[in-house]
Amino acid sequence: MPELRRHLYLILITLIVVVVLSLLTGGVQSVVISLCILFFLWLVGYWYHLIKLVRWLERPKLRNVPQGIGIWNTIFNTLMLQAKSRKKRKQKLGVALLRFNRIAETIPEGVLILGLDGRIQWLNHMAAIHLNLDTERDIDGNLAELIAKADFQKFLHEQDTEFANIKLTFDANGSGLPRILNIIRTPFDEQATLIITQDITAAEQLNATRTAFVANVSHELRTPLTVINGFLETLTDMPELPQEQRQSFIELMSKEGARMRNLLADLLTLSRLESQTDISSRRQPVCLTALAEQVVHEAMLLSAEKHSFISELASDIWVNGIQQDLYNAFSNLLFNAVRYTPPQGTISIRLWSQNVAPDAKQAIFQVSDTGGGIAAEHIPHLTERFYRVDSGRSRQSGGTGLGLAIAKHALAEHGGKLEIESVVGSGSTFSAVLPQMEISKGLDSSDTPA
Repeated sequence: MPELRRHLYLILITLIVVVVLSLLTGGVQSVVISLCILFFLWLVGYWYHLIKLVRWLERPKLRNVPQGIGIWNTIFNTLMLQAKSRKKRKQKLGVALLRFNRIAETIPEGVLILGLDGRIQWLNHMAAIHLNLDTERDIDGNLAELIAKADFQKFLHEQDTEFANIKLTFDANGSGLPRILNIIRTPFDEQATLIITQDITAAEQLNATRTAFVANVSHELRTPLTVINGFLETLTDMPELPQEQRQSFIELMSKEGARMRNLLADLLTLSRLESQTDISSRRQPVCLTALAEQVVHEAMLLSAEKHSFISELASDIWVNGIQQDLYNAFSNLLFNAVRYTPPQGTISIRLWSQNVAPDAKQAIFQVSDTGGGIAAEHIPHLTERFYRVDSGRSRQSGGTGLGLAIAKHALAEHGGKLEIESVVGSGSTFSAVLPQMEISKGLDSSDTPA
């Protein structure tokens, strides 16, 4: 405003000066001619600056701002400041939009924006993965037509509630593996709807595993408890029961009690192995040779001379680990072979070392039997908790169904793995593979930790 007032004052002073000088030199006619000339010059200057402004506005460059006279210089400078301000706002908006896109692509949920006609206006990469869509091809496509699921189409077209959600199972990118999604629909604005997809496959599988685990534990405990409770009721109701039969009942109850005790011990062991996150501070050198010899000796006692044993154990093989957990792994592999190999069968135990790199070795503890073998379809499930190829036979032999799960977790916490090979009618081979440690000069098998 001050600049505008100064410009008006300058125009007024100029007019007064021109009028006075014209009157003094030529009278009224001279005043009219002078004013016409002045107006013409003002109009030329106006058009000259206006053309410069139009040309600059067509291609505004902040470095090439036009220069003007008087009020025009103020106009040009004001427009330049506004242009700079718009450029800064545009840059900020660009940065904000870029950050929003990065956030939208980073979040684990899928996000879609649908128009009132059900067409996709925008979607992030995770939504495309969840719903098997293409971020470029399916833009502006009708979501209900792209996903031919009756429940999903009904869910999209519901108008009763502003907020709704549904749980659906999709094929994971044509792999045949199920993907369970929780899909949420909520208003975005008056012209659009927001769809959010959450992959809850892992949570659903975990819930199913927990449910199955509780059901299996309940089932495993129900049988011995039923047997013990039944015998106790019989002994209570029949106090005159012969001593021989009474002793038989007590032995059976003791056997079922031992089954429950073994089951609970295995459950506690498995729970401990699954909950351990860092065992590095508790690791120490363990001599696998001495450990294998101990397990073989106990397996022979368990066998009670019903089987033949062939043992080939290399000397001075050490690993860095927890002895009790490694004992659990080795004993479960060998004791299973004793339980499931028919009498007069042969059980072979080997322990050896092999090179896997110029400066790395691995130790292998292998148990082979001449049992009935395991069909190929069962092998991937053998390390699952309570999985049994022959449930009745497993219980009869005293197994809990947790031995191989314990072995798998115990080896995994040591950076090892369990390998299983089996042929029906030819027996099975279970191999525990562990990274081997270098033997220090002052360490020998007599130093095995207790």
